[in-house]
Amino acid sequence: MTDRFSRDNDQPCEGDNWCNGTLKGITAHLDYIHGMGWDCIWVTPVVRNVYGPDQGESGYGYHGYWAQDFYEIDPSFGSKEDLKELVSETHRRGMCFILDVVLNHVGPVHSLKELSRIKPFNDPGFFNLLNISGMTFDDYATKAANWPYPVQALGPGAACWLDYTEDGIPDGTNNGTYCNNYLTNNYSFENYLQDRAHGPAYLKYCGTGDYICPGYNETVVLNGWFYDLPDLNHSVPFVRHFLKEWVLHMVKEYHVDGLRLDTASYIAPDFLAEVQDMLLHLARPVPIFGEVTAVNLSYHASFQSRDGRGILAGLSNFPLTYSAIPGYCGWPNAILSPIAQFDLTYLASATQEQSSMLYADTDLLMNMMDNQDEMPIAGLYHTSAGPFSPGEGGCQDDRSLLLNAWAWLMFAKGMPVVTWGDEQGNPFYRMSLWQHGWKTDTWQYKLLRRMNHIRARRQLGRTAAKVQHGSKRLFVFQRGEPNSIAGVWVFTNNLPSGSDPPLPACTGKTFSLGSSLTYL
Repeated sequence: MTDRFSRDNDQPCEGDNWCNGTLKGITAHLDYIHGMGWDCIWVTPVVRNVYGPDQGESGYGYHGYWAQDFYEIDPSFGSKEDLKELVSETHRRGMCFILDVVLNHVGPVHSLKELSRIKPFNDPGFFNLLNISGMTFDDYATKAANWPYPVQALGPGAACWLDYTEDGIPDGTNNGTYCNNYLTNNYSFENYLQDRAHGPAYLKYCGTGDYICPGYNETVVLNGWFYDLPDLNHSVPFVRHFLKEWVLHMVKEYHVDGLRLDTASYIAPDFLAEVQDMLLHLARPVPIFGEVTAVNLSYHASFQSRDGRGILAGLSNFPLTYSAIPGYCGWPNAILSPIAQFDLTYLASATQEQSSMLYADTDLLMNMMDNQDEMPIAGLYHTSAGPFSPGEGGCQDDRSLLLNAWAWLMFAKGMPVVTWGDEQGNPFYRMSLWQHGWKTDTWQYKLLRRMNHIRARRQLGRTAAKVQHGSKRLFVFQRGEPNSIAGVWVFTNNLPSGSDPPLPACTGKTFSLGSSLTYL
């Protein structure tokens, strides 16, 4: 995240305000990144953002996801020349550059006056306005208590049913339950909402792709707003044409190697396929990695391919991420936490299912233990008084759990993604990095460097993968062709430090004299 990576002042910075990290700051520390052995860097969006503060509850646009002017680089990050230099210097070190983009929505808008500043989408006709009926745009866009307008792409009416009051007014909170199946992060049977739950007990809440939740509405998911972020209408010819031309411009002008697409699951697949097809037919094909925050595997896979047509080249691998975070760290706030806390069965099962030809290309799935929207791995606790309370236990307090989680992450099939600050042990959400002084001697930095070295030396980027064992406490998988000298067996567990886990038998496998065993 550009705003949190590097600046001149070394005082720590966090929260919803700007911290003033820059593109030049990233360029200045590319050797620090390259030294860990990474193949690519992924940088958050760079277009000019709504600066803030938003009159709602969302703070400032420091993160880059609130586009105000698609034509400009945000001056708080730097200039067009700064971005070109960053990409060029990234390439000079043999790394690729992945740029984050948003094609689903723009920055916060509450009135026609605020809409007029959005370039080039400064007219209500460019946006989806579900159920606007006879309202003015100002009435529709004004953020009201319990909403119900603008119609929301997530939550009641989209991911689950929408309750109405006795007066027939939509209740955007579903009487305080939203689309949750629990009102706590303690998932005992007694805490399940029973007849007030919006979905099955194995889900913390109902989200995208959870068709099992009564009232799920795909039309609203695709055409609703994100809080006060207006949803672009891709069926409008100008919107469709401009976004495609803008993407092409960014790729060609800045020599970008790949795109990470924010909120991809809220965009119609036919438009996604058009954009990806356009980029794959370039002389230098450019893949798109879509953010699809779903645990429904068939739904998730459909964003790579559906009905015989390719959609996006790659995806953020949330089905495995949302199994691994609670599985290794006991994290209570993931969608699968009700069943997957310290239980690796679900990670093993989902991994097995992903390898069964369900996906077009599992090598282009981005595996994560955290990201810019999640708590860093060193802050993943196990228990707390509530979802926004300080916690204890888990990977936050147990290095062994974190080591096992990273062993899965770095050697699993797909592309491992690590968030800035993990290599310094940062446990805080969207915390700045500069105060750590770019140290390369932390155990986290050295471990990630060693793991990347193993990945490269054993050529594990696209080798085969096979699940060998999956149980509550153990997950064992193999990379590489059977009996290959370059193959790797990965043994992971979620037991606390000091435990002595019983290792499963490696049925049919013998290790010959000279076999290499690596203790991480």
